[in-house]
Amino acid sequence: MNIKLVMLLMVASFNSGHAIAKDMFSGQWSGEQKNESTLTLRLNQVGQNVNGSYCYVTQNGNRIDCPPDDENNLKGVIAENRANVEFNSSFGGGKGHAKLEVVGDKMIWTLITPPQKGEYYAPQNYKLTKMLKSSTPEKRTFETEKFNITLVNKCGSFEIDCNSMFYLGIRKSDNSTISLDGKTFKDTAGKVTGSLFKNGEITYTVTYNPLKLVVSKGGHVLVDQPGQWVNK
Repeated sequence: MNIKLVMLLMVASFNSGHAIAKDMFSGQWSGEQKNESTLTLRLNQVGQNVNGSYCYVTQNGNRIDCPPDDENNLKGVIAENRANVEFNSSFGGGKGHAKLEVVGDKMIWTLITPPQKGEYYAPQNYKLTKMLKSSTPEKRTFETEKFNITLVNKCGSFEIDCNSMFYLGIRKSDNSTISLDGKTFKDTAGKVTGSLFKNGEITYTVTYNPLKLVVSKGGHVLVDQPGQWVNK
């Protein structure tokens, strides 16, 4: 076979493989274990480098190890379908290391060394699925007279319609907590104006503007308190 032809075929093969690998890591990867924890990675691949964010919610929502909005806390280097990454915990731990391996639309997370010099919450092993549409969960926190409350819109931007909302409430008097799953609700114009959560017969309603928490059971209002955003 002609030597030039062989070289051209080799270059074409390399370019084809490079094109396939180009978007292998980019996107949002998410997984859930036994309804007790979720791990979400938002990744951007540029050549052989990858960066993005690491967000782990565990202990039934009582520990949320996620960076502030739009902040990257993960970076690494890619070799074929694997990446060695370094990540930081929002609880003060830094320079943790993990291995990411992509197989089809799945990603396997393996913790190598945990973050150092601080607290962290990170799983040892986790299987993630690449989401068809990249969307970064957005977290907001507010407080009322008696409660500190964190809301997470797992669908992405905080004010888009979502059937996968998360609520973490902490009572100031004794630090007792409650975590709930819920959904957004809209006004007649189709604008998202709040979110709704259920705990048996008790309903937790959060309206965004004006910000208010209302807890009710049947027709009886148990809590009705205005709030103030902490990190909006």
